[in-house]
Amino acid sequence: MAKNKPNQGSRKTETLTLRLDPKVKFTIDVISRVKRQSITGVVEAAVEALVFDLDVPFHDGGNTENWSVANAVTEVWSTDESERFVNLCYHLPNLLTYEEQRIWETIKASPVFLDKGPAKIGTHWQVEGVGRLDRAQIRIFWSDLLEHVEENKESRTIVPFEPPL
Repeated sequence: MAKNKPNQGSRKTETLTLRLDPKVKFTIDVISRVKRQSITGVVEAAVEALVFDLDVPFHDGGNTENWSVANAVTEVWSTDESERFVNLCYHLPNLLTYEEQRIWETIKASPVFLDKGPAKIGTHWQVEGVGRLDRAQIRIFWSDLLEHVEENKESRTIVPFEPPL
């Protein structure tokens, strides 16, 4: 009997494809044999060790301090993709890719995402020059927003998002 595969959004793990130098791949393989771990276990352990030694500028409430990547990820992480994205944009703005910057700027330019009073899930921080965002609205329209940004990626200016009727 075949097992049902979980939906992509509800998976507990993610697949990562890497291109590695053959010597590095061999080194990981040797480490996995010595430690009697899978290659995945070796890579996870290496990343977990690194996150405490690497600092990142973390923005919070107008202050920017160096935090370990581990602490920053703990603060930013959410199982909800839209929530995680907003947290990343607010707390780690220097790390955004161009595509992420376009999404973030579209959110900030779109009145539908502004907190117009008692938001269902308002932000606990103020976005400079914008105000507070309504996270529930971002969550509701997340897929539509991503599609909108993709459709307008060739535009030289940000095109504000308008919810479908």
